[in-house]
Amino acid sequence: MINPEDLKQVVIMIKDGDSYAFPISKKDSEFLNADDKTRFEKTISPDGKEITFKKIEKVRPNVLETANKLYDDHADLMKRLENL
Repeated sequence: MINPEDLKQVVIMIKDGDSYAFPISKKDSEFLNADDKTRFEKTISPDGKEITFKKIEKVRPNVLETANKLYDDHADLMKRLENL
């Protein structure tokens, strides 16, 4: 397991076309389990001295909707279970 303290480093903001970017090392991306499709939420502190990037987890499907579909797909089984 990688110790997050070992990933601490100074990075330089780089120009990328009309935008700027912060490079993420391979070790960083492995630790974050992130790739080029991973989305992050960016927050800048009110004093403008800190930027925080928070990984946006994939949204889980609606549990109730999934349970209802499962129940409907196996209605005959559910009816037998009710009668036990």
